Amino acid sequence: MTILMVTKSFLLLLILPLASANNLASDGGAQAPLRTKAPSPPPPEKWAGYFTPWTHRPYCPPETPYCVFTNAAYPSLDNGVSILANPDEASSSLTALAQLFLDDTTKSTKTSGQTQEKQPYKITPLPGKGLGLVATRRIPQGEVLTVDYAALVADSAFPSKMKREQGRVLLRKAIERLPRVKEVMELARSGKDATGDVGEVDVEDVVKTNSFTLRIGGESYMALFPTIARINHACNPSAFTRFDEKTLSNTVIAFREIKKGEEITISYSEFGLTRAERQHILQAKWGFTCTCSLCTASQDEITASDARRLKIKALGPQVVQQVQSAQFRLAIELNREMVDLIAAEKLIPHMGEHYEVMARLHMGAGNKKEAKKYAKLAIADLEKFASGWGKETEETLAELKELVKRI
Repeated sequence: MTILMVTKSFLLLLILPLASANNLASDGGAQAPLRTKAPSPPPPEKWAGYFTPWTHRPYCPPETPYCVFTNAAYPSLDNGVSILANPDEASSSLTALAQLFLDDTTKSTKTSGQTQEKQPYKITPLPGKGLGLVATRRIPQGEVLTVDYAALVADSAFPSKMKREQGRVLLRKAIERLPRVKEVMELARSGKDATGDVGEVDVEDVVKTNSFTLRIGGESYMALFPTIARINHACNPSAFTRFDEKTLSNTVIAFREIKKGEEITISYSEFGLTRAERQHILQAKWGFTCTCSLCTASQDEITASDARRLKIKALGPQVVQQVQSAQFRLAIELNREMVDLIAAEKLIPHMGEHYEVMARLHMGAGNKKEAKKYAKLAIADLEKFASGWGKETEETLAELKELVKRI
């Protein structure tokens, strides 16, 4: 089955042969207690006759242009994902995601097979932080800690395009359809009653404080990854994430070596920001003040760090400008200065990509010996992360190895 176009009207005709647009919200739009057990979708062998590729009837209340689309079995029966989007504005994204679910149908009856015992970490209470991830063994740099799949993907603009209560209804509908509903709702800052059950939880709070902004098909979305949401923030983290929009997966990779018993952290903010910029973003979006070692360093150390980061930000465009002017030697000097500053600030998990740039700059300048040296450095560094970096890195490695071979 191929979906060529996904406008709202076309989508309804395609996947709802037994329903009319007037009845799309027939499962109710009023606020109701959140179910802590996901309702059962039709069995997989009957999906083709229901709402393929969605496992539930798309929920499209008449008072809003947004719909909730759910595949409760992607990538496995214990995961599932709901997408909150305007079909008229997100046709390319929905088309790609619908095709992803269709292609995955043969695997969707499987469970994930990922048990807590197989992971190199445990989720445990941490003083002053709630729950977090702690390493249960030594984790070498570059090792993949886990691969988490989005449970909720929502158009970043939807909160500003409808009344607040309408948005909450859509979010609750999107979340309660998931096999991981309880896991998602327990991410709320106050989501449990005395019995430990999930009660009346502020779904808006869950999404706001646990989602990441990313791009799918060139469009901006908020995405919630339940396991990754348990990883606490640090401005000098021990791990980082790598999102793959083709599979809606997010891979967590060790930024550096992590010792047994050490907390696993990621950075919620962009790398390269000054302390003031980081604190502003973290407080505005996630509601906390960072007290990591980088943010609580001495004033002299903070001032020096901020100066390096501002210099890095200024050097980037200068390197590009020199390359565009074919001034490769000057570009090499500026890029080398930037690489040294990046290494001092520990802004990236590895230097492979920067070594690759240096190799290409030296080739442009006709310095084959230096190009070969940096290509070899890039290969050695990138290979540490190849397992979690994906196809793009594999292709880069192949190009670099061919470059070394040719020189």
